[in-house]
Amino acid sequence: MSSSEKTAAIEACTALCKAYGTLADANKADEFARLYVEDGVFDRMGQLISGHAAIREVIAGRPAGTWSKHVCSNIRITVDDDGRNASGVVDLDMQRGIAGNDEVQRLRGIYHDRYTLTAEGWRIQLRKVVLVPS
Repeated sequence: MSSSEKTAAIEACTALCKAYGTLADANKADEFARLYVEDGVFDRMGQLISGHAAIREVIAGRPAGTWSKHVCSNIRITVDDDGRNASGVVDLDMQRGIAGNDEVQRLRGIYHDRYTLTAEGWRIQLRKVVLVPS
């Protein structure tokens, strides 16, 4: 793998991380699910959510009026020697609530990711969120 191919892979995986929060916050469930490979897994603190349909429901199934604001930072991507897989670690600071309710929940954590290069480009194979104390 050339250094330019490695840089392109890192940039593509970084773009997935950025799109993840943007699409979740905009309630774009279909686009959110397509960030994952077809059989991808979202490990939400031990709750395994597998496949596009189930991952789509993470967003589509939110109660009416639910909002969120993801701030993802310190994105660190490592491309495997095969050039077709990568891992990543992303810091998360998220707020969420329901419109009309002044209560805001703040979550902090770390995403541990696995990415795979597909015919459609890089996609998330696994995203595991681990919350850290506030």
